Amino acid sequence: PFQGGRLITPFQNLPDRRARIRINTQIDGQPICEVDFNANHLRIVLAQTSKEYAGDTPYKDICHEAGVASRDMVKKFITVAMGASDEKSGKSRLRLDGFDSQVIDRIHTGTLKRYPKLELFKGWGIFAQNFEGQILKDVMLEGIKEDIVCLPVHDAVAVQQQHQDWAKEVMLETWQEHMDGVGTKVKVDLP
Repeated sequence: PFQGGRLITPFQNLPDRRARIRINTQIDGQPICEVDFNANHLRIVLAQTSKEYAGDTPYKDICHEAGVASRDMVKKFITVAMGASDEKSGKSRLRLDGFDSQVIDRIHTGTLKRYPKLELFKGWGIFAQNFEGQILKDVMLEGIKEDIVCLPVHDAVAVQQQHQDWAKEVMLETWQEHMDGVGTKVKVDLP
């Protein structure tokens, strides 16, 4: 119980996929953006287990190695494979999500070809969520020092657009501090 969990707030529960309500919300009357860690759980596990930087485009790299075109399929595979405590249950979950066994095996093989030290199907997801929450909490505390509102959103923070450069810098620095110097990437989502 002390190793897992995710930082949760009501703000991140605002709809944003079908109706872009959350990203169009304002902070003190100013438009916001979300500064998002890229492929965060994959990067956290690689940083923690092998001190490895995942590269600029980890999901695309896996697509290339696996011979699949869908970045979303690779992302879903990684999410499930990181969260599952064993291979059998993880692959069963993927089949329920519409993956056939051949595609699962291709993505699995491609992932390990690109990242041979990556630990899949070992229950890392809950630990990654905990690291993610710790990092975002520290980013929010830095925001308090600068009088900048930072609202956590899973693996991102929402800030006023005028503070997006500050958020990128603080998020990258904080991530590196928690991951013993291994780097990461962030992206900015605008309304």
